[in-house]
Amino acid sequence: MGVSYRTHGKYVANLRTQWKYHHRNERGSKCSIHAWRGWCYLLGALRTGEVRARGVDVGWLASRARNRWLLWKDRLGRLQWFETGRVNLYVRKPATLGKAYQLICNGFSFTGLVTDLKVLEGILASVRFKGAHYVFPVGQRLPQLTINLFQKSNGVIIKVGDVTHPDCLEIIATYPDWAERNERLFEQLNDTLGQVLQPLGDVRRKDLSYVS
Repeated sequence: MGVSYRTHGKYVANLRTQWKYHHRNERGSKCSIHAWRGWCYLLGALRTGEVRARGVDVGWLASRARNRWLLWKDRLGRLQWFETGRVNLYVRKPATLGKAYQLICNGFSFTGLVTDLKVLEGILASVRFKGAHYVFPVGQRLPQLTINLFQKSNGVIIKVGDVTHPDCLEIIATYPDWAERNERLFEQLNDTLGQVLQPLGDVRRKDLSYVS
C-alpha cells in the first residue's frame, strides 16, 4: 500500500487489532421496534358529528363501542378516532415516526377530511408517543424473567426469555397515564388563557390606535 511502517506502524497495528478482536455488537446495538402506539388531538372543527359522518363515507368504520369511536385501517396500521377529538395510533412494525405521520395523512388528508395544510401540520405536531416494544437479540436463549419495578413510576417493563422472544432482551416502554393527563391539562390551560387574554389584547390595541 506504500505506507511507511516506521511512520504509521502503530496506527496500522491498532486498526488491525480493532478489526480482529472487537465484537460486532460493540459497533452499535441492534434493535427492532414493534407495537408502536401514540395519540394526537384534532382541532375543534374536526370534532363535529358532520365531519365524523363524512369520515364513515370515505372509508372510516363505525365501531359498536359505547363511546362510538371510528376505525381506520391500512397497511401501515390503524387509527381510533374518538368523539373527544383524540386519535389513537397503532403503527405496524418496523415502526417509525414517519409511518405514524403517513398513517394520519392516509386517514385524514387523502380522504379529503382535512384539506388545509396548516390544519394537517397542527395535527401532525400534536402526535405524542404512548408506548412501544424494543427488542434486542443477544444470540442465545435466556432464562425467563420479568422486571416491572418501574412500570408505575416510569412506564418501563424489562423482559428476558419471553415466549415470543426467547433469545432477546425486550424493553416495553409506555408513557405513564399520569404524565399524559398532566400534559393534556397544561395544554387545555394554555388554550383557556389564550381565549381569555385575546379580547384584552384587542382592546389594548384599539386604545393605542386612538392615542396614535
